[in-house]
Amino acid sequence: MVPHPRWGGGSGLSRAILYVALFVLILVGLPTLIVLGRWWSRPEKQSEFTIRLLREDLGKVVEMDLEDYLVGVVAAEMPADFHLEALKAQAVAARTYALYRLDEQKNTSGQEADLSSDFRSGQAWMSAEAQRERWGWYSYLQKRWRIISSVQATKGEVLIYQGKPIFAAYHSTSGGQTQDAQAYFNEVAYLRGVPSPGEEGSPYYQTSQHVPWREALALLGLEIPIEPPFSATALFCITELYPTGRVKTVEVLGHSFTGRQIREKLGLRSNWFTVATSSDGLLFETRGNGHGVGMSQYGAQGMAMADYSYQDILHHYYTDVELVKWY
Repeated sequence: MVPHPRWGGGSGLSRAILYVALFVLILVGLPTLIVLGRWWSRPEKQSEFTIRLLREDLGKVVEMDLEDYLVGVVAAEMPADFHLEALKAQAVAARTYALYRLDEQKNTSGQEADLSSDFRSGQAWMSAEAQRERWGWYSYLQKRWRIISSVQATKGEVLIYQGKPIFAAYHSTSGGQTQDAQAYFNEVAYLRGVPSPGEEGSPYYQTSQHVPWREALALLGLEIPIEPPFSATALFCITELYPTGRVKTVEVLGHSFTGRQIREKLGLRSNWFTVATSSDGLLFETRGNGHGVGMSQYGAQGMAMADYSYQDILHHYYTDVELVKWY
C-alpha cells in the first residue's frame, strides 16, 4: 500500500508545513471557539438587573444586562493579562459598585442613565469593537476569553455590608498603603487603609511631574504676586500629612488647599507626593495612581501572584464585609 503523500510520504518540508498549519489552527481556533461558544451559549438574561449606560462614544443611552456590562468594565479598568484571581476580584468589585449605584438611584426620578462609560463619573467601560481596535483580533480573542471567564466565574457575587452592596471603591496603584475613605471622600466603615505589598511592578508606583509656576498658579486660581526672583518655598508649602504620608493640606500664597484639591487641579496621579520648589516651577515626586481608597488593582495582582484567591483579595481590601451570591 502506498502511503498517502500528505501523511505517510512526501517530503519533510511538506510535513513540517502541515504541522505548523495544524498548530496555528489549534492556537487560533481553540480560543476563538471557546470565546464564541461562551458568548453564544449565554442566556439572554443573565441577571435580574438592566443597566442604562450612557455611552459617551455614541452620545446615547443603551440598555444591557448587568453581567454583559461587567465584561466591558473589566476590559476597561484592569489589564486583561493580569492573573485570573485579580480579574475575578475586579469583576466582583465592579458588580458591587454597579449595584450600589443602582440602589442609590432607585428613588431618583428623571435620570435617563444609571451609569456612564466615562471613568470620571464612575467606572470605565469599553465596547467589544473598541477592544478589538485596541488589542487586534488575536489578542482580543485571548483577552476577552480571560475577561468573560472572570465575570462568569463570579456571576452574581457581591460584597455587602449590613445587608447592602458596598461602595466598592478601587484604584490603580496605592503606592504600598491604601488610605481611609475619610481621608479622601467621606468616612465609610468598610473602607480602611491597609498595607498593599507587591505593587512595585506598577508603572505608577513612583512617578515625577514638573509643573511651571504660572501654570500651577493658574490651575489653582491664583496669580503670581511678583516677577522672579521670589521665595519659591514660601509660595508652596506642605503643611500637614496623613499617617500614610499622603498630603492633607498645602498652603499656596496664603491660601489653603487639601492634598486632594492639589492632586485634581494640577493633574497629579495621587495625593501622596513630595515637592521640590525652584524658580521655574514645582517638581512633584508622586507615589501611586488614583485616590488610594479600597482595592488597589496592582495590589490585587501582587496578591494573586502570591497565590491568594480573589476572595482573599477582596476581604483584604474591604474591611468586615461579606461576599455573597446576590442572584
